[in-house]
Amino acid sequence: MRRRISLPLKLFVICFAFVLSCIILISQLSYRYVRSEMRTNDEYYIKQIMDKVDQYLTVNFSSFQTILFSLETSVQANLQNPEVIRKQVGKLYEMNSNYVSNIYLIKSDLSVIGGSMPTRIFDEPLPERKPLFEAATRNKQTTYESEPYLSRYSGWTLTMVRYLPGSDEPMAVAVDLDLKAIEATLLQIHEEEQMNLALLTSSGQIIAGFSDSKVPQEMRNHTFSVGGMSGTDLIAANGSNLTVETRQGKPVSVQKRPTEKFNWYIVSVNDESRLKAALDRLRQYYLGLLLAGLLLSFLIAYLIAKYIRKPLYYLMTKMNRVEQGELGVVVSVRRNDEFGDLSRAFDHMLQQIVDLLKRSEKHNELQRKLEIQVLQSQINPHFLYNTLGSISHVARLGQLDKIDTVIGSLISLLEYGISDASEQVALRDELRNVADYVAIQNIRYNRHFQLVERIEDGLPNYPVFRMLLQPLVENSLFHGYCGGQIEGPLEISAFREGGFVAIEVADRGVGIPEEKLALLLTPEPRDGDARRRRIGLNNIHQRIRTYYGKPHGLQIVSVPGQGTRIRALFPAHPTKELQTE
Repeated sequence: MRRRISLPLKLFVICFAFVLSCIILISQLSYRYVRSEMRTNDEYYIKQIMDKVDQYLTVNFSSFQTILFSLETSVQANLQNPEVIRKQVGKLYEMNSNYVSNIYLIKSDLSVIGGSMPTRIFDEPLPERKPLFEAATRNKQTTYESEPYLSRYSGWTLTMVRYLPGSDEPMAVAVDLDLKAIEATLLQIHEEEQMNLALLTSSGQIIAGFSDSKVPQEMRNHTFSVGGMSGTDLIAANGSNLTVETRQGKPVSVQKRPTEKFNWYIVSVNDESRLKAALDRLRQYYLGLLLAGLLLSFLIAYLIAKYIRKPLYYLMTKMNRVEQGELGVVVSVRRNDEFGDLSRAFDHMLQQIVDLLKRSEKHNELQRKLEIQVLQSQINPHFLYNTLGSISHVARLGQLDKIDTVIGSLISLLEYGISDASEQVALRDELRNVADYVAIQNIRYNRHFQLVERIEDGLPNYPVFRMLLQPLVENSLFHGYCGGQIEGPLEISAFREGGFVAIEVADRGVGIPEEKLALLLTPEPRDGDARRRRIGLNNIHQRIRTYYGKPHGLQIVSVPGQGTRIRALFPAHPTKELQTE
């Protein structure tokens, strides 16, 4: 028999061989290959930095949107009080002065209510605000971002503006971005990571980035170019990684990516100086890497195997106990990794199994009780007594021709009622049973309750619960037609509606008072007399919901003086289909 090798030992051998092989392979790679790999890593590193910059801009975008909505809400609440608006704008600007150059409200005449000190004093109309106001008016449902421009009070800036709804005079709320703060962040990255970063608009205009002392003349005055490629050409170029030669003939790597929230591009321009320095340092570690490879491989493999062995052994022990039938066992591995997740998932699965078993027991018990109620209500002694009395009455009146009809209908009802209560039958069988029931009632009360059937094609074979329709028809006779004192039709309809099959029993009797109607389907009646009257409807309602869920069941609509309509809702596609006899 083959000897079984444990998983921790396999992991130890695999990790040891893998780490040692990787170290040896790396040490034998050529300088060209290492340089290519490090260039890839350098590009990836640059991409990560650009992702961080995008995250920083996304956070700022959310802050600017919050500022705009706060200003919009404040202005809308105080449209008739300009002084309050002025104070609120100033307060909002002071709270966010680290992120924005100005917060202000643009009126239709291009004057402002500003938050910064200059715009508080000088609020006269300025032509530079006209494009902002017109853009906000055209895009009333969105926030508009301007191109960078030179503002009289905010300097080189970019504005986010939003139309203000709800005011009699067209107005817009605006935020001037603090491009100096954004540029300071980019320059800090330049100093710490030796990376040249810039933000460009979709038209190639520079927003922020690059120190004047680090960038050639063509990158100043808010224009951008590398060699013979302008910012517009760079944005339009295919691909995100480009190699461009400067005017001095020096190749540089250019990466670009669009920002998530702003209509901007993040651009990185870098030469290979950092990559060369990294390669020089790498050569110094080659020898030490080879010497330490063996020891490092052994240590890493040992720690990984040890880290996995203990929780794995513990989980195996617990699972073996569960396999033996101990569903109450709790697997507790207090670790914030895959083993911890597996342990908690295992515990949750066990709890779900236990809960499902309990719910199954409760469901079976409820189904059993409901079927017992059906069996108890199938042969109604009071109904049987009245039917026999009707036979006696007919005999005394000499109407012997009706005795056979009553007895035949009674026998059919009794044979139908004593069958298995849990069995489903075709709708046509229920209709035949109801016809026998109505025939007896017609003779009993010396009335003619006309039975009108409107059954949609394809539904006569639809499976329903046994004894579904008789309690509904009985309700119409007793409540709608006052126990046979009033004569009228009994309408039975079956049709498809939406995702349901609806079976309705309707009468044109006196209707049911609202206070009684609310109690017909309540599960627990308040007194025995109410229980005797309501056992049929509540029983049917609960059985339908037990089998098919809450969207199904009975619905009762009654209008005093016009009649009552009881609708039973079933699924359009039942799980059990009946075959045509």
